[in-house]
Parts: sequence; C-alpha cells; structure tokens
Amino acid sequence: MAAIELMPVATALPTQGTLMTRSRRLNFRVGVRPSHYRTGGFSRSGSSCGTQMPAALVPPPQAQEKVASNKTTVDKTASERPTFFVYLPPLDTQTAQFTLQNETRTRQLHSVTFKLTGKPGVVGISLPNSAPALQVGQKYFWQVTVGCDPDDSSVAVISSWVERVKLPTATLNNRLAALAEQGIWQDVVAQIALQRYHNPGDRAAIEDWSALMEDAGLQQFKQATIVQIVKN
Repeated sequence: MAAIELMPVATALPTQGTLMTRSRRLNFRVGVRPSHYRTGGFSRSGSSCGTQMPAALVPPPQAQEKVASNKTTVDKTASERPTFFVYLPPLDTQTAQFTLQNETRTRQLHSVTFKLTGKPGVVGISLPNSAPALQVGQKYFWQVTVGCDPDDSSVAVISSWVERVKLPTATLNNRLAALAEQGIWQDVVAQIALQRYHNPGDRAAIEDWSALMEDAGLQQFKQATIVQIVKN
C-alpha cells in the first residue's frame, strides 16, 4: 500500500523515513478501495483545455486495486459535508458548476455554479449546511463542469466517487493521524489544503502537501497552489 509520512510534532517519537530531512509523523495508506463505473470527460470529442487537463484531486488506482478501465475508485470521507478538490489549469471561462448525486444518480443533492478566480490551481468545493448530510455506508457521485473554449460549446466534466465511513476512534490531538492510517483521503487532503489556503507561508503544510501528492501518485500537483475554496 502507498504510504505518506508528514512532519512531526515536537513530542513525536522517531519513525522510519525522512521528509525534507525531518522525521515524519503520519502514514497515509491508500489501501484497496471499492470501485464504481467511470463517467465524465468532454461533451464533444476532440475538445481540449490546453496542455493541462482539469482533474479531480483523488489518488489514481493503485496496482494492488486492479480496477477495470471502465471503473474508478471510491474514496472515503468521515465528514457529513466534505470538501471536494479539483485542479483547474488556465481557462478562459469565468464559471464552473459542481453537482453531487446519490449512488444511483437519480437524485441531485447539491448543485452550485461559482465564479473562478482566473488563476490556475486547486479549487475546493465545500458542501454547505443547506446540503443534505452524507450518510455512513452510502456512496455519492460528484462532478465539476467547466468550459474550455469560449468560442466552442465543449465542456470538461471532472468526476469521482466518495463514500462516507465512520470516524476513526481518536483523540483530537491524533485525529489526522487516525484518518491517514485508515486511508480517509477526502478528509486528510482537506485539512492540509485548508491549512495551506489560510496560511500560504506555512512550511509544514507546504511540505505535507508535497509529500501527500507524491505518495498518492499525484506528483504533478506537488507545487500546485490552493487558489479558491467555494463554500456556498
């Protein structure tokens, strides 16, 4: 299983491995996730968003998962209303749309159209209190739709799946470590991303993010900036 270790607290015991010459304090384990049918892409064949494509910020399938080409993995969250992350390259469009549906995709649970900052980077979309709380044991489909060319009707549809699981038993001081150990990606990446967004100069958060992206198989986003958090 892929593993990630992050920066230590002062009282942490030494662990194996180093990150930027420091001991690490967390182990993120992707594990073997359930899979679900893949969907999304471009509404018209041959469309392009330039050299970089919009992407859901989720770990790609690991070798041990043996996911069929027509399926994608389902990531975990312990939150009633998690934050979902995508990477958006430079785009001419000014808006994007986020939607969340139930597993059978017969019910839309939340939809929001939001303005983009115009800056390339990572965008987080948080479910507001007005959205239904995710239920433990249930899977959900989410997607973000953005236009790629103002002179063309083509759009990129970025999508993935999430399942709500029970919150690991842990004290407040080691909750992030417990989430990482059980591979609850959605909440681990959210905590680090939000720390970077609110404190861009936080070296620990920067290093944690870089290591998390590398060990999750998302090396291309190690230097990505958190440019926006949508909360409505």
